[in-house]
Amino acid sequence: MTATTLKAGLFALLLALPAQAAEAAAEFDLAKLQDGGYIVLLRHVTAGGSDSDDFDLKDCRTQRQVGASGSAEAAALAARFKAAGIAQAQVVSSQWCRALQTAELLGLGPVTQEPALNYYHWRLGDEQAMNETLSRYLAGLEAPPPGPPLVLVSHSTAFTVMGLEAPGAGGGLVLRPNGTAKPDIVGEISAPE
Repeated sequence: MTATTLKAGLFALLLALPAQAAEAAAEFDLAKLQDGGYIVLLRHVTAGGSDSDDFDLKDCRTQRQVGASGSAEAAALAARFKAAGIAQAQVVSSQWCRALQTAELLGLGPVTQEPALNYYHWRLGDEQAMNETLSRYLAGLEAPPPGPPLVLVSHSTAFTVMGLEAPGAGGGLVLRPNGTAKPDIVGEISAPE
């Protein structure tokens, strides 16, 4: 094999890598969620305002909330789920109002609060301890059986804990649990426009 042939082969391999990476993170066909084995991790939709320094997780008036643009994003997400035949899901959310509001606006069923999905704030405790709690939660996820999927609504921190760049508001990933804090990524859900 000549040096020219070797360089050409390496160049072709380098060109193929971005295509493979893009393919791995391609838009997921939500209809496949009914087959079981997948978990959806969403970032909450756009929220306005700011969290007050003395916020209370039980009082949305002290937190950022979903407004008109976020409601439109949630409606677009809900329509995508319904168009894929997903009318019901097990929905688990962070306790922050913007995540709970997103989860409720999806209209996929009752929402269960999960503190492990919470956004980090110094008033809630140590950041490293919260990240470890979230990592243990992700590692403990089990693949749902066929039927209604598991949809998790969280914040940018859920993605950064996995070493990933967070998607835009309302975007997310489809995961396959593997017993670690970094479930396999099988596709993405683009942020609504």
